[in-house]
Amino acid sequence: MLEVREVTKTFGGFLALNRVSLRVKEGSFHALVGPNGAGKTTLFNVIVGRYRPDGGEVRLRGQKIHHLPTPKIVRLGVGVSFQRAQAFLSMTARENLMLALLGLKGGVHRARPLAAFEAEAARAEELLGWVGLESVADRPAAELPLGDLKRLDIAMSLAGDPELLLLDEPLAGLSRAERRQMVAFIEGLLRRLGLTLLFTEHDTDAVLRLADRITVLHQGEVLAEGEPEEIKRDPRVIEAFLGGGHAQG
Repeated sequence: MLEVREVTKTFGGFLALNRVSLRVKEGSFHALVGPNGAGKTTLFNVIVGRYRPDGGEVRLRGQKIHHLPTPKIVRLGVGVSFQRAQAFLSMTARENLMLALLGLKGGVHRARPLAAFEAEAARAEELLGWVGLESVADRPAAELPLGDLKRLDIAMSLAGDPELLLLDEPLAGLSRAERRQMVAFIEGLLRRLGLTLLFTEHDTDAVLRLADRITVLHQGEVLAEGEPEEIKRDPRVIEAFLGGGHAQG
């Protein structure tokens, strides 16, 4: 589904990514983990076209995409939800989804109210059902608890019917109970939809539960890659990331 080949990215004199390579198999849940500053979010930004790599390439189903702008990459079947939710806080959950759907068509006609777009309204209702937000559909996003706001952001990332979904720390800021609920939600929804997932996360237990395969970044380079049981036992990973135990909190 996705192949990153020898990607390098620098910011001034800082080498954020140094010849990073990974392959994400279709239908898999692939985790990208590592300490803060390892380059995870930078790599996400390269994949979705926010940053141009200084070297290497990114391919989606064999097609080079690293030179394309973000809207074109989204239309090729990539969805992304970053750690900080992208919703308009003054607008309702339903309105945010309507805007996401209309944005994929090239924007909103100023002379028509959102309610006039019947096809998008029906699709927004479907997405609200997928993420369990029907009961709060008409509440402003600013009033939603963090867990619901993250679900809304994921729903918005699904608006374009992606085949590949990128989730950047979907559990950040949630309590232990909320993290368990979010893991079950992500696993249930994305498996049911048959999506491929590439995600970053610091909660080790969640990573080991969700991931089929794990790539570990450290100081902008790939430190290790393998199945969860392999990564758990890798002494380099234990020293650099796991720290001898699971995430707490």
